[in-house]
Amino acid sequence: MKLGPFAAQDFAAISTLGLEFAVAVALGTAGGYWADVHYQSAPWGTVIGVLAGFALGMYIVVRQAQRMSAAHPTEKTK
Repeated sequence: MKLGPFAAQDFAAISTLGLEFAVAVALGTAGGYWADVHYQSAPWGTVIGVLAGFALGMYIVVRQAQRMSAAHPTEKTK
């Protein structure tokens, strides 16, 4: 499987994926913690928030991978 070459904007997109994933998990965790504090549901709000943030982060990564794959179609080999 050929992994390159990538354009300069592809490197920018790849380098931001980790940050986008971390922000999604952090926001999910913060939202879950907020729910725990306001509804006295500890630790379930935080657990659900972390899982939701992780799912959102994975969605972002997969969506970006699909976009990059569509922009650079691979060569079919026999």
